[in-house]
Amino acid sequence: MKSFFCVASFFLLVASVHAFTLRQQKMVSIFALECMAETGIGAESLTKLRDGDLTANDRTAKCFMKCFFEKENFMDAEGKLQLEAIATALEKDYDRAKIDEMLEKCGEQKEDACETAFNAYACYHDHYQNL
Repeated sequence: MKSFFCVASFFLLVASVHAFTLRQQKMVSIFALECMAETGIGAESLTKLRDGDLTANDRTAKCFMKCFFEKENFMDAEGKLQLEAIATALEKDYDRAKIDEMLEKCGEQKEDACETAFNAYACYHDHYQNL
């Protein structure tokens, strides 16, 4: 139950930033639970990510973000960020020029898909206030 609360509260934060529809918010929670099961991320690490504490940056946390990005179609099966999909999700609430500027900073591909997803999330976390 504690794990579900951590997942729900973490992704409520993400969902509120994006002003997702009710259906999208539900899918975010489902994706989070699926990725939690697939990666084995612990509730403590998930809580840290939720709180913006990116010291939860071990391989499990990074691959959790990859899993989540793939399920949200923010990353393809080859580990490439889908910047247009991310921009489309954000442009409902934010200025497209500012989104593109942020994605220019945050869209760096790493050699490893888990690293790419985690770094994109960390960069977004650092810059979303400027949107």
